[in-house]
Amino acid sequence: MAKLRDIFASIGDRIQARPVATLLIAALLILVAVGGAAQITSVTGDAAFVGSDPTYDAFSESFDRGTIAVLVRGDITEPATIEAIDRYDRQMAKTDDVYMVQSPADQIRAEYGRIPESQAKIEAVIGSPDYTTVQIVTDTGLSQQAERPIYSKAVSTSEWARFPASATVTVTGSAAFSAQLSTLIQQSTQQLLGLAVGLMILALFFLFRGVRLRLLPIVAVFTGVIYTFGAIGYGGIPNSTMTSAVFPILIGLGIDYSVQFHERYEEELETYPPRTALPKALGGVGPPVLIAMLAAALGFGATWVSATSPAIIWFAQTSILGVMLTFLAGILVLLSGLTLYVRWKADPAETQPDGGESAEPAQDGDADIGFVGRTLGRGSRVLATHPVAVLLLALVLTGVGFQIGGSLDTMADTEEFIPQDLPAYVDLQQFRAETGGGGSTSYDVLVTGSELKHPETLRWMTDLEHVATQAPLIEGVDTPATLVKQYNGGEIPQTEAGVSRVLEQIPEQQRQQYYNDGRAHITIVSPQDMTTAEVLSFLENARGSISYSSPPPGVTAELTGTAAISTPAIMEQIESRNTTTGLGVLFVFALLLLYYRDLVKAVAPLVPMVFVIGWQNIYMFALDIPVSPLGASLGAMTVGIGAEYTIIVMERYYEEKQRDGVSRLDAVQVAAGRVGKAISVSGMTTVFGFSALILSPFPVLSSFGFLTVGVIFLTLIASLATLPPTLIVLDTVAERVTTYWETSAEHTGT
Repeated sequence: MAKLRDIFASIGDRIQARPVATLLIAALLILVAVGGAAQITSVTGDAAFVGSDPTYDAFSESFDRGTIAVLVRGDITEPATIEAIDRYDRQMAKTDDVYMVQSPADQIRAEYGRIPESQAKIEAVIGSPDYTTVQIVTDTGLSQQAERPIYSKAVSTSEWARFPASATVTVTGSAAFSAQLSTLIQQSTQQLLGLAVGLMILALFFLFRGVRLRLLPIVAVFTGVIYTFGAIGYGGIPNSTMTSAVFPILIGLGIDYSVQFHERYEEELETYPPRTALPKALGGVGPPVLIAMLAAALGFGATWVSATSPAIIWFAQTSILGVMLTFLAGILVLLSGLTLYVRWKADPAETQPDGGESAEPAQDGDADIGFVGRTLGRGSRVLATHPVAVLLLALVLTGVGFQIGGSLDTMADTEEFIPQDLPAYVDLQQFRAETGGGGSTSYDVLVTGSELKHPETLRWMTDLEHVATQAPLIEGVDTPATLVKQYNGGEIPQTEAGVSRVLEQIPEQQRQQYYNDGRAHITIVSPQDMTTAEVLSFLENARGSISYSSPPPGVTAELTGTAAISTPAIMEQIESRNTTTGLGVLFVFALLLLYYRDLVKAVAPLVPMVFVIGWQNIYMFALDIPVSPLGASLGAMTVGIGAEYTIIVMERYYEEKQRDGVSRLDAVQVAAGRVGKAISVSGMTTVFGFSALILSPFPVLSSFGFLTVGVIFLTLIASLATLPPTLIVLDTVAERVTTYWETSAEHTGT
């Protein structure tokens, strides 16, 4: 511990000696970070929750083609409308990475060789619908970024094609949805950053009084956020709906670190000259703030270790990088900036010569801590006087919270995560309503193995269709056997050679939807708008049907695709939240034990956090806040973030206890009085940063904002109300155990 303090004191000595050079280093890092930030990509929708999977990778390579759907409404059979559709079809077919375009113009051209001027002839081919669709199918294996230029071309081409005024054209589908959502995520990230900074300025202006340059922590934290953008860009970590929640959190936590540095430097300047004050300040406050930062990083690390969804892993990785880099920025930017300001404003009459030592600061009187400090100190003393009753009540509430936790609602549908008024989502819903379809109603099965075109394999596919359609929620099955029978008079050929002859008659583009790269593709259709429970039930029924139908030897059929993987992955994250929380507690405990080398000091800060983990379930139940993938990580975050408050109170308790004539209750009162107000201000500034999430347009982030704000309040309450009784009980037990072993050793020695 002493060695760590010496290291930070040495860093402080170098910063005060070269503040301009330190700021130049910070500025250079900003320029480097800008280069990384330019490399950030976005991943949206179900794809953000689908990790690396050999089956999915094989399916994506062979069959996973994106689709842009163009919905045309109006008098479809009017020649001018069909001519516009034809122009649109031909132009989009020339676009790079477009596999094929399907439209009613194809049918009409096939019938007449051209688009006739007679509406009657058009109606003879396609009937008289009041809407139609143009399907733009992309090549396999395209990323969302690669699909977005195709979407842009689809939008601009709809104007170029000169549709008549009577026709309404809507471009929708997965690529349209992804492009608009990506734009909204970027805008939301910027807006949340702006809101968090604005709220933090208010918090610092009204709460962080009596210090010079009280808004400087904002500059330091914003610098840390820029560093974080650069780090995730260089690290290849995409931005997603979940990742955009990180930056308000970082502002809340980063401000906390900077405020701690700022306050301690101001305190030391009251007694020591600047050259001495900065090393003393950083040597004193650096280690506990470092431990607090590492505890927060380990809380996010527990989420990383336990997560399977890429979006949650990216959230955890970004958070870990962010807390480290905002901590670094607090040292580089804040302390060097303060050093320059102090030198500029220095009054020689009030500043002692460098290298001179002043008298030790006198102990503050009780009046110096103010009304709030006195109230917190006396209240903590009263609670610590009755430790059993207080801890028993806290434990009962925690038990109630754990019981309630199993009955909380969940938010696992990715479509619930996004703004319901997003134009692309509204268009998609309208498309589904009018056409009775949509990508979300189709689930994919990848079939691999030998002899996939053998009649026995095709007959198994027919059996699978019969079995599956008898199961609940499964509305249809489309297999290669369906395709072969369609082109062979409803029969499956008797030989593999016969099957191959039938397949040769089928247009290549159609055939490749079923057979490609030595693999086969089956589609299982479900109802639209299923609940999360229905999706899980549907997937179970589909897998059960595959198993029950018994694929031939050497043939493997696996359910795959983003729709089949994302929902179970999200539910797994939600259901593993207790495991994630347990890992967070274990990681932080190991850190504290390594730092303090004292079991009591490693356990005491975590006891209030365990209480908060239970209490937060009561809070969520009362406000009807569902458990989302982000909310599932909050328990581990709570332990990491809240450990700072409890560590600060505990360290002050032991510091006061070492003074002559100070009892445990006196130490509790002084610690809560001296530190309570400071951590309350620190906690409130953190709340201001987190509260920006409440205003997010994404429901998943807004509910997470309500949750985090409430949990920070609960953490402050637990730190000041349950930590003092915990310290009294654990400290008493530890002293009795020590006394017992010393007495036993003396008796053994005699």
